[in-house]
Amino acid sequence: MSRIERNIEDLFRTLFEQFKVNPTQGLWKQIQARIAWKQFLSFSLNSFNVYYLAAAITLAGAGAYFMLPSTGSQMISEAAGFISAENVVTLAEPATDQAIVREHLPTGEQAPVEKVEAITVKVADTQSSSRTATEQKKSEPEFDPQKNNAVQQKETETAATPPEQSASAGGETISVPEAIKVKVEFQANPMSGCTPLAVNFQSLSENADGINWTFGDGGNSHEPNPSYVFDEPGDFVVTLKIMGKDGGEYSRQQTIQVFETPKALFEFDEDVKLTKNQPVYFYNYSRGADYFEWDFGDKQRSDLLEPIHYYDKAGSYHVKLKVWTDKQCYDSMMIYNAFGSQEQNIKVPNAFTPNLNGPTGGYYDVNAYDNTVFHPVINGELLEYQLKVFNRKGVLLFESKDISIGWDGYYNEQLLKQDVYIWKLRGKFNNGKPFVESGDITLIKQY
Repeated sequence: MSRIERNIEDLFRTLFEQFKVNPTQGLWKQIQARIAWKQFLSFSLNSFNVYYLAAAITLAGAGAYFMLPSTGSQMISEAAGFISAENVVTLAEPATDQAIVREHLPTGEQAPVEKVEAITVKVADTQSSSRTATEQKKSEPEFDPQKNNAVQQKETETAATPPEQSASAGGETISVPEAIKVKVEFQANPMSGCTPLAVNFQSLSENADGINWTFGDGGNSHEPNPSYVFDEPGDFVVTLKIMGKDGGEYSRQQTIQVFETPKALFEFDEDVKLTKNQPVYFYNYSRGADYFEWDFGDKQRSDLLEPIHYYDKAGSYHVKLKVWTDKQCYDSMMIYNAFGSQEQNIKVPNAFTPNLNGPTGGYYDVNAYDNTVFHPVINGELLEYQLKVFNRKGVLLFESKDISIGWDGYYNEQLLKQDVYIWKLRGKFNNGKPFVESGDITLIKQY
């Protein structure tokens, strides 16, 4: 064997045969990133490192080149092939919990675990590219013939199908349960519309222990899938709050758009006589409308705000007004037999005698003459109706929007004393004529 070959062999034997590899798998993951650059870039006078190796190879190669042109080049090529990327020497992957121990330490002495650092040697290959010879395996673990088969089988199963997360502390493996995934979500149908708007809400949340809805107008609910009616126009921010099973509070918001519904209202000249070429003026009192459509009952229509219409002959005509907004909210009003001769009026009594046996709910028979319920007598057809009764101090005692329900003289299920009370009546006939009436009523007790 030549001197150059012997020197290279001794060099590798001296550098690498004195180490014994025993790091743990957990330690390897912690120090691997630090070792790569720290050991490669560090220069120590106390140990023979990669810089001395590179200098030795460079000097040997230069000497061989000048002294033995042919043999030297061949030896350098063989040495470079031996120290190629495939033969870079590095520490094997750790397998036990013991620290790295150098063989030249005195018997019974061992390097402290916290100060031991693994060594990785990097050598430039013939193509001037450097890399680490071994990498941490990310697939299934390689079997070590020196290990017990049962231990290797357990490690393989743990790496392949971990049941839960684990953490290493003091050499012991601590199982950590997976975090609870909490989801807060809901859907609303519809998301927009005209007043009154009924919206159905459905919670799509997961892992929630408590639930609370706020609808943006003062209303709230604890039901999982509530229904809610928005009777005022506006943009309402609906919030769903849940208490997750992980102890946290989560919320989700969506905006419901509620558009104003218009109100159709009109009148016409009551004393008009339908004759040919006689104009009829219609007065539009609608609110919040953008578009109009009139139906005069004789197959004639108009989209004007306040049209003038001519009927060919006298007759019974049903006039209807339809109104819309630019959000397609709709309302309508119809007057039946608009030009009929039927008289429409209201008559209100000034006294009544309540039933002493208890409240009746205000229902009455129009053909009865017992006079135990106070109600007005209406001649004609009504489109709107409201009756209110107050005491002398202005306290509201009774209210009804149904013509078939009057006041029975009771308040909070107690018969009121004999006295004079105030009533107020408002509404509208089917010909579009509104009315507002007020007066007093005497409650008389019969013992």
